[in-house]
Amino acid sequence: MQAERCVPDVPAAGRRLRLLVDTDAANEIDDLYAVALALRAPDRFRLEGFVATHFSHKPGSTEESYALLLEELRLAGEAGVYPVKRGGDPMQYAGVPSESEGADFIIERALVGSPADPLWVVCLGAATNLAAAILKAPEIAPRVRYVFHARNEMNWPARTTQFNVANDVLAARTLLQIDVPLVWFDTGTALRIPFEETERRLAPLGALGTFLHEYRRKRPHFMSPDKGFYDVGDIAWLIDPGVCEEEVIPAPELRPHLEFDPKRPHGQMRRVFDIDPAGTWAIFFEKLEADVAAPA
Repeated sequence: MQAERCVPDVPAAGRRLRLLVDTDAANEIDDLYAVALALRAPDRFRLEGFVATHFSHKPGSTEESYALLLEELRLAGEAGVYPVKRGGDPMQYAGVPSESEGADFIIERALVGSPADPLWVVCLGAATNLAAAILKAPEIAPRVRYVFHARNEMNWPARTTQFNVANDVLAARTLLQIDVPLVWFDTGTALRIPFEETERRLAPLGALGTFLHEYRRKRPHFMSPDKGFYDVGDIAWLIDPGVCEEEVIPAPELRPHLEFDPKRPHGQMRRVFDIDPAGTWAIFFEKLEADVAAPA
């Protein structure tokens, strides 16, 4: 383990980041939009691949996420370009990693890099695979930067009720306790966009744009003007940190019943706590529109 916990700093514009996205894609629509943004920002990211993960302890949910990721990649014209791996089941015991090809993939890609060129792992679902990777191979800590979507702005710093945390509490506790460089992404609720706007601006942007808009018809609340597209924020922040506000704070302990204990810190972490919706959507449409406008 590191002698002192490293606090992630997003490199300035002009530098490409090695990126791996871990997602419960079939759970919510926002994951699909976040994946699309990652795919359409090659000027910022060197995409290493994707890991599909579980949600709601639902049997077969990892496979659902895996299949939907493959469908999105196909419609984006990226079928077979990036590895897509399956993640593991929720952790059963503290300190015991959940085995999966996804966790092994994170380790493999981390070891290819270096502290100067780390692997940024963005987790848009439960932290299962990130926790498993660092437990199995603690030597990757200097070579990774973990971004965990733990949006729960209203209850910070008392406790969390966040879906991703609750889906694997032991994994979330592991990220806070082990000295892996960590970003606690605690915002995104305000990222909303009317159905009429995605119909007007997104649907015309090729097969991927049509897929993203039409997916809103899958569930009534996806079409609501109040629907949050939370996970888009994590990717937009990596493209331009200026769309968010952030702070460096002690990493608190997370108790089993989801209260934070600031009196037992585990080094420092970066917490992203506010986001500019207009700036975020400007990044999103700039990248997707530029891709359609680019010569074949």
